[in-house]
Amino acid sequence: MNASINNYSEDELFLLIRQGSEAAFTVLYQRYLDLLFARAYTLLKNEDEAKDVVQEVLIWLWNHRTTVQFNTSLRAYLTGAVQQRCADLLRKKVNRNSRQQIYASLTTTITGTSPLETKELSNQLQAAMALISPTSRKVFIMSYIEKKTLKEIAAVMNMKVQTAKNHMQQALKILRQHLRKN
Repeated sequence: MNASINNYSEDELFLLIRQGSEAAFTVLYQRYLDLLFARAYTLLKNEDEAKDVVQEVLIWLWNHRTTVQFNTSLRAYLTGAVQQRCADLLRKKVNRNSRQQIYASLTTTITGTSPLETKELSNQLQAAMALISPTSRKVFIMSYIEKKTLKEIAAVMNMKVQTAKNHMQQALKILRQHLRKN
């Protein structure tokens, strides 16, 4: 590798990267890898996830090198991209954990009781599930039983993510109301 390329400014490096220079990309990678990893790890507290986020951002940059535009420094752009990707990942984790907690509370209610109570609760749950529209019930099952994300459910059911979310909220509302009464 040309030793002088290591001394290029980030603007000069990015110009070469736009032209497809893998050597310039390697220099950029080495220059910012530790900084980007440290930022991702600080946010995620998970080494593997932090490495994945940095890799995804850098691969995205390489794949979009000819079209990407930024108004700040490349360093600031990459740091911001890593932060945004971490935020997306954390939001996804919170949503998944929230759904799992709701389902766990429903199943814990059923399993922490005597056989007679378990049968009664099971009957109540089945009755509540019967009150849910078929589409909402399918969304609920795909989310809580099959552990699919709303985006995956929307794709499978050929609907918008917001529509899947609305069906999920409707199913949960009916379950809560029915199980609270009993």
